[in-house]
Amino acid sequence: MYTASSLCSPSRAALLTGRLPVRIGMYGYQMNLTPLSPKGLPDEEITLAEALKDVGYSTGMVGKWHLGINGWIPMDGKYLPYRNGFDYVGTNLPYTNLWSCDESQTHVDKPQSFGCYLYRNATIIQQPFSHENLTRTLVEDAKTFIRQHQTQIEKPFFFYMSFAHVHVSLFSSKEFDGSSKRGMYGDNIREMSWGVGEVMSEIKRLGMDDNTLVLFSSDNGGHSELCNEGGDNGIFRGGKANYFEGGLRVPGIMRWPGHISPGIVSSTVISQMDLFPTLVTMVGGEVPIDRKIDGLNMLPHLPLNISEDDMETTTKPTELDTRPLFFYCNDNLFAVRYGAFKIHYRTMPVKSRLEYGQTNTCLEAGFPTQNYFNCLWCGSFCVDKHDPPLIYNVEADPGETYPLNPKLYGDLLANLSDVVNEHKAGLEPGEPIFSSFAPSSIPCCNPDNPGCSCNYP
Repeated sequence: MYTASSLCSPSRAALLTGRLPVRIGMYGYQMNLTPLSPKGLPDEEITLAEALKDVGYSTGMVGKWHLGINGWIPMDGKYLPYRNGFDYVGTNLPYTNLWSCDESQTHVDKPQSFGCYLYRNATIIQQPFSHENLTRTLVEDAKTFIRQHQTQIEKPFFFYMSFAHVHVSLFSSKEFDGSSKRGMYGDNIREMSWGVGEVMSEIKRLGMDDNTLVLFSSDNGGHSELCNEGGDNGIFRGGKANYFEGGLRVPGIMRWPGHISPGIVSSTVISQMDLFPTLVTMVGGEVPIDRKIDGLNMLPHLPLNISEDDMETTTKPTELDTRPLFFYCNDNLFAVRYGAFKIHYRTMPVKSRLEYGQTNTCLEAGFPTQNYFNCLWCGSFCVDKHDPPLIYNVEADPGETYPLNPKLYGDLLANLSDVVNEHKAGLEPGEPIFSSFAPSSIPCCNPDNPGCSCNYP
C-alpha cells in the first residue's frame, strides 16, 4: 500500500478524500499545516466520513487530526473534525505530537504550549498536554463509541482512530515504559499494539466481529534521521519527507472474519486514495462525479469473499498493470509508480541507517540530538532533477538500489511521458493552503494567560 505523500497533512487529506493532495491545495510554502495556518481541509472537499453519512453511517474519530484547526477568527474551530463529517469526536490532537511536547525531559526541559494541544471535540482541555494515559484515553473513547453502536445493522458506523504513536516525541505509559528490548521506540510500538488489541477485543466481545472491517495503516514511513527513535523502514530506501519507497510504502492490513481469509498476502498495488471509492462503493454509496477522484474502486482486486453485486466497478484488471500512481512534493511531480517500475524525476538525498548512525546527531545507542530532515523543501538546493529520470524495477529491487539504463527503456519512458502529459493537462491544482499564516489562528486555552497554559500537571 502507498500513501499519496510522505508527510502528514497531505497524506491524511488524500486518504480521507481519495484525491491527490495537489488537487486539494495541500501544498505551499510550508510542508504541513501548522497552528499558524488559517486554512485547512477545504469545505468543498467530501471526506470519507461525509460520504458514508450519506448512506446512513454514524461516524466518529479520536487521535491525531492535522488537517486544520482555526480559520482567521480565533478559536472558531473551522477545520476541526466535527466540521468534516464526524458526528462523534472524542479526545484528539488537532495538530500533532511534537518533539517540543516532550515532558520526559529527554529532549527538551519542559513542553511548550505552542503546538501541544489536547482537545475534546472542539474544546481545548489541556495545553500543553500530558502524555500520561493518552493512549488509554483514546482506546476508551473508541470502545465507548463502538459500544454505543453495537446495533450496527440498523445504524452501521465508521470510526477513524489515529494514534499519537509513533510520532516524536516518543512516549509510553508506565506499564509499557522499558518493556521492549528495542528501547523507547519499541515501548511505543508495544503500547500501540496493546491499543489495537483492546479495540479488536471489544469488537469481538460485542459480537460484531463478522460484520466489521478493520483497516490498519500509516500516513508515511519512518523518520530515518531520528536514529533509534525514528523507526526502521527495512529494505526500503529513504523515509518520511522523501519519495523513495521508505517514505511512501506503508502497512495495508485488513481484517474481516468471514470475508477475508486469515493469512492471505496480496501483491496488488493500491493507494490509500483507493479506500474512498472502494468503501463508498462497498456500502452502496455514490462516488462523487463532480470532481476527479484519483483513487479506484479496488473491490474486485482484493481478497474479499463478497457477492459479485457488491463488486461493480469500472476498473478493469488489465488497467492495474499500468495504472500510474503520481507522487507530488508540493506541486512538483517527483515520482510515478507505473506497473513494476518507479520513475523518479526529482529526488532528495538520503542516507542509510549506518550513515545516520555515524553523524553527530546520533549519539551512543542511537540517541538523537536533533529533530530534523536531511532535505525537506521540495524546490530547494538539496533536490536533484533527473533528465532522463531514474528508473527502478521496484518489484525486483524494492530497495531502489540499482537504477536501470534509460536507453534500454525508451518505450517505457515514451508511454509514461504520454501518461504524465495527459495527467497534467487535466490537473487543476488547488489554492496553496500551506502558504497562509495568521497569528490569530493559534489555539489558546486562556487568552488572558500569555503562556496559554491550562490543566497541565
